[in-house]
Parts: sequence; structure tokens; C-alpha cells
Amino acid sequence: MSEDYTLYGDMASPPVRFVLVTATLLGTKLKFQNIDLFKSENKTDWYRKINPLQKVPALVVGDEVISDSHAVALYLCQRKENQDLYPKDDILLKARIDEMLFYNATTLFPVDSAIYTDLFAGKWPASDTNLANWYACLAYLEHRLSRLEWLSGDKMLLGDICCAMTVSSLSIIVPIPDKYERVQNWMQRLEKLPSFKINKEGLDRLHFYVKSIGPKSHDI
Repeated sequence: MSEDYTLYGDMASPPVRFVLVTATLLGTKLKFQNIDLFKSENKTDWYRKINPLQKVPALVVGDEVISDSHAVALYLCQRKENQDLYPKDDILLKARIDEMLFYNATTLFPVDSAIYTDLFAGKWPASDTNLANWYACLAYLEHRLSRLEWLSGDKMLLGDICCAMTVSSLSIIVPIPDKYERVQNWMQRLEKLPSFKINKEGLDRLHFYVKSIGPKSHDI
């Protein structure tokens, strides 16, 4: 059974790009409705009716709304036959992918949010605490990649896409130090994929607003 999907979001947002790249890799068509975060359109009354959390993304499927990017991506994967971003039959591999999805949701993306919230509030350079948290995240990813070719296995899976969106956003303003060579190489491999043109479009939009307030990349 086919379904019509409408995704509400701003491409500057890593979670929105996560869903868009996932849908592209799955060959799933989405109608995209821009919600300009820089004009606070997520705070409007009409959008609040779609997502009371006032966050992006939100996926509308018929009369239902899914309002978390991880849940949206998992839903799209599980609706698609013969996809290998989130294998249905390998329980252990799914657990490894889930590890990275949950890691992004609970640890990595909150660091991104904290640093960008401070940045757009005029608090720059990044605090020592936020920098320490960012480098701790990179150290963990480096550890994962020392054991595996990708974050969850021997090929790119859903967790790689998820974490890469966040890492690429933060690296605009706090570059990845050279000592995290595996993370740098992992990102370079991802950036070569045709589907990651979507990520570049979103990063360009984000970078435009970063430059508009004048901060420079953190002096590493």
C-alpha cells in the first residue's frame, strides 16, 4: 500500500537532513514543506497544531504525525521492502544500529544543540564544557571506527547517516581535530555519496546564517 508523506522541516537542521537523506536512499518520495527556523515559523500557531513540540522534523502520514527524526527514519525503513539501511532479520545488527541512533538522540545531538544555541545567542567561543563534550563524542566515534569499517558494521547503515548529519553541522564551527583521523575519513567517504548532496545543501544554508552573525571557527 502506497502512502503520501509530507515532511515539515528546515534543511539547516541535522535531524531534517537525516530524514531527507534516508528517504533518498530508500527511494521514498516526500513532499517537503519548509519551516524556516530562522524566522521562528516552528513557533507559529498553525505549526503548533501539527507538532505541539514546535520542533522539526515532523512527518505527516494521513491523519498521523511522527515528530522525531529517529522515529521517522525507522518508520520509512520499515515501510520499505528490500532495504538494507535497517535490516529486518538481523537482530544483533539492528541493535548496533539502534545504539548509534540512541547515542545521537541522547548525547551527540544535544551537544550540537547546546553549542548552536549559545552561538546564536551571542555566546562565543564555545564553552570549555561544550567543547569537552564535543571531543568526547568524537573520541567515542573514533573508538567505534577503530573496530568497524562503519559505525555499526561493514557497510553504511542508518546510524551512520544519523550521526553524520550532526557531526557535519558541528564541524562547521568546531572543526574535527586531526587526531580523530578515522572520523575524518568516515565523513569523507559519506560526503562522496550522491545522496549526501542534500546534506551539503543544508550545510550551506546553515553556514549562511552562521556567517551572518560573524563568528569564526573555534581556534583548535
